[in-house]
Amino acid sequence: MRRATLVVAVILATVSGCAQAGPGGGREGSDDIPLPGQQWALGDGKVTAAEYRTAMGRFVSCVRGAGYPVTDPVRSPADNLTLIYTITPSGDPDTYNSAVQSCNLSHLSLVEPTFVAAQPQVMDEPLRTAVGNCLRRQGAELTAGERNLADFAHSAKDETRVVDCVTGQWARVYPRLPAEVPLRF
Repeated sequence: MRRATLVVAVILATVSGCAQAGPGGGREGSDDIPLPGQQWALGDGKVTAAEYRTAMGRFVSCVRGAGYPVTDPVRSPADNLTLIYTITPSGDPDTYNSAVQSCNLSHLSLVEPTFVAAQPQVMDEPLRTAVGNCLRRQGAELTAGERNLADFAHSAKDETRVVDCVTGQWARVYPRLPAEVPLRF
């Protein structure tokens, strides 16, 4: 469980600060995006589901082209938006990390969070129930109206407990899905 929490934290750190501030403190314009390989999807300031799927397909092809097996992406039950997958690392860890990071920066790193942030997140019912039960066992007072991670964090007054409950229940509720999943509040 600790490993899954750490993986989630690393993923969140990677995607949470992607948009750079411009000189006036706001986000840079689309022409200033430092990752030109993603400009095609980000140029109008929004990302459609089709653009996100295309970017994910390019990312997966890039990683596979670098010699690493990747499962076909599936929609995450944590938000019903994010496409999740498993990459099988091999060989030198630095070479692997460099290849995956290069593919991510070339195709996906800004596209994915832009798409997800603009859509309503709704957790699948089985995970919602398991997370709610986990939080209640820890003494959180829930409203029974929680539908996503942000709702749970607001009710529980603690994002860390929500992450721990999601990662702790994930394998039990979804044993066949990738174990590592980004969580966005």
